[in-house]
Amino acid sequence: MEEKQGVKIGMPIIGGLIVAILGGIVWAAIAAMTEYEVGLIAILIGALTGYAVVLFSNKRIATVHKVIAVLFALVGILLGKYLTVVYFTSELFGDVSVMELVFDSEMISAFVETFQEYFSQPIDLLFIVLAIVSAWQIPGRMARTSLATDASSSDHAPRA
Repeated sequence: MEEKQGVKIGMPIIGGLIVAILGGIVWAAIAAMTEYEVGLIAILIGALTGYAVVLFSNKRIATVHKVIAVLFALVGILLGKYLTVVYFTSELFGDVSVMELVFDSEMISAFVETFQEYFSQPIDLLFIVLAIVSAWQIPGRMARTSLATDASSSDHAPRA
């Protein structure tokens, strides 16, 4: 899993996972505080997963890194939606804590069964697409910037 044709993917996977989990938690926290889902958080999750993959790959980007960023952006969005549902379910029942529901098999099953409802609005799909685009483009742009910086610094290096 660590190397694929000389491309390191282990650390970028860890970076993407960390940002996906944190992004999902932030999404749910904001939804809990405002009682409103802020779709812009999805774009932020996409951008930050792309950025994390770049950082954890030492700016050596291949297409697989972009795929990793996109997959973890989707994981973060899904986790944010799930944690939001868990929070509002715990509020509805009152006698059940969020932590009890997060890993509850009935809660997970209910979320899976009603999964489509949470992503049925066109605006949801728009923010998901924008998150995917952000997660895909940021690694490529940062890699190009890094390559340009490396090339310009090697042009000014003293020659023997």
